Amino acid sequence: MWTEPFVLRGLTAALIMAVLAGPIGCLMIWKKMAYFSDTLSHSALSGVLLGIMLGLGQNTGVILIVCLIAFLLANVPDRFIIDMNLLLLIIGQTTLSVGVAGLTRLPEIRTDLTAYLFGDVLSIASDDLFFVATNAALCSILLVFNWKKQIFTAVMPDVAQSEGVSLKKQSVIFMLLIALFVSLALKTTGLLLVSALLIIPATTARFLTGTPEKMAVFASFIGIFCVVFGLFCSINFDLPAAPAMEIISAVLFFLCCLLHIRHKKIM
Repeated sequence: MWTEPFVLRGLTAALIMAVLAGPIGCLMIWKKMAYFSDTLSHSALSGVLLGIMLGLGQNTGVILIVCLIAFLLANVPDRFIIDMNLLLLIIGQTTLSVGVAGLTRLPEIRTDLTAYLFGDVLSIASDDLFFVATNAALCSILLVFNWKKQIFTAVMPDVAQSEGVSLKKQSVIFMLLIALFVSLALKTTGLLLVSALLIIPATTARFLTGTPEKMAVFASFIGIFCVVFGLFCSINFDLPAAPAMEIISAVLFFLCCLLHIRHKKIM
């Protein structure tokens, strides 16, 4: 079963997502922007609608909308009229509702709405895999050339600015990273569960490591285990792949929590 082409395509896409989710998820935790991925992932459904209506294709529509919203959020002033978390919630829920309402008016794709929301990694075609690989390459390039600066601006922004690091530029790069990553989730984790793959493995890795680099590496390995085991459960027990991956991630997280609490009591 694991040698079937559709399984190999799905596994490849899921592994790419898991590897990237490690460092990107760590950056989100350090920057305290866990809500940001939810907002962009929810807005991606409006991108699907835009791409279909304009005949651009859903992948192009998702990238356009997600990058646009990321750019707008990057330019929100620090002292906005409402808290940033409230703004993220309002934008995310509104764009998700627009996407759902619009797609239900298109009868030819109505049956695919669940796949958009929760992913269908085993239905990934060759074109989808090429799209995933291309976006992953762009994310990797941005990470490699900006990793140190991203950590610096996340942990010590004032010191980073005094050392000549442009906080605005790094903020835009970070949001672009999230936007590109979210666009990969359309066929894999789905738009509602992409944050789980980003946040839960990275949070679990905090219990196991002491440096940023090790935390990112451990988060990627945890994500890899979760997507492989999730696909195993999907294939062998007829479970939806993305929710299975999320449940496995959550189980590992709670196990690490319990072990950490027990260790503290012993100490």
